[in-house]
Amino acid sequence: MKFEQQILNEVPADDSTSHEEKMLLYNEIKKLKPKVVVETGTHKGLTSLYMGHALYDNQKGHLFTADPFEWGARGNIRKFPEIEQRVTFYQIRGSELKEQVKDIDFLFIDGYHEKREVLEEARALFPLLRDGATVYFHDTNGANDLCDVLGAIEELGIKVEFLKTTNGMAKYVHKCSNTDTKPKSTKRRTRESSKKSS
Repeated sequence: MKFEQQILNEVPADDSTSHEEKMLLYNEIKKLKPKVVVETGTHKGLTSLYMGHALYDNQKGHLFTADPFEWGARGNIRKFPEIEQRVTFYQIRGSELKEQVKDIDFLFIDGYHEKREVLEEARALFPLLRDGATVYFHDTNGANDLCDVLGAIEELGIKVEFLKTTNGMAKYVHKCSNTDTKPKSTKRRTRESSKKSS
């Protein structure tokens, strides 16, 4: 796609999300047309640019993205003024976005991947989700001390769809009437099946 080549020409590639994962997020936002999009874990801003471009294409919506470190995201996003109008970067922890946003339609959780960090972000931001909001968790293939997104999902007790992408993703559709933390699915992936598929 033309926009993708422009972004890749201007922004150094990174391995935070694969091409297929960036395009999955781009296409979902194009289809769903969310008003408020939130991302934790901006890194260099490459995935933010894909999502921001979807909002630009839709001519509606805004992305609020956070990272406690500045890896160059501000400068990379500024290279695309039309996208920059649709993106706000905060140099804060992902969980602190709860002070900046409300009524979230689309959430991409991709900050630190330790179980406690993922839980902190989810517990801070889930109360701000609109009914029917879409949530994507990134890096569900890992199962170790430094990456346990799967363990966080299990503890949250939410029903997710696991997607077989390069790094693993899980999709959750939020229903305000089902916000308790008891397990709701017998289809949850176990740690063993996660290890086998990665």
